[in-house]
Amino acid sequence: MNRDQRTARRVPVDCPARIRSADIGPAFYGTCKDLAVGGLTLHSNFVPRPDEELEVTLMPPGTGGRQPAPMKVHARVRRCHELEAEKCYEIGLEIIKVLS
Repeated sequence: MNRDQRTARRVPVDCPARIRSADIGPAFYGTCKDLAVGGLTLHSNFVPRPDEELEVTLMPPGTGGRQPAPMKVHARVRRCHELEAEKCYEIGLEIIKVLS
């Protein structure tokens, strides 16, 4: 799916994310760059497999001295491309289920 096929409005964000394979492998870390009802975009040094299912935990920034609860989703990889040679990849994910 390319950017023009998206139907949901994407909200730019900049919050830390923890990425784990659905088979509960090691955790990787990145940054959530945008979020929508049906998906999100991450930047990370992690390179997922096509259609791989992941558990992603987003740590939203605190407001007014309060730290909101993390958001955890089960998501499927829809795209991944290199942004910086062997250092940073952009991962497009479809949200399958919101876990918390």
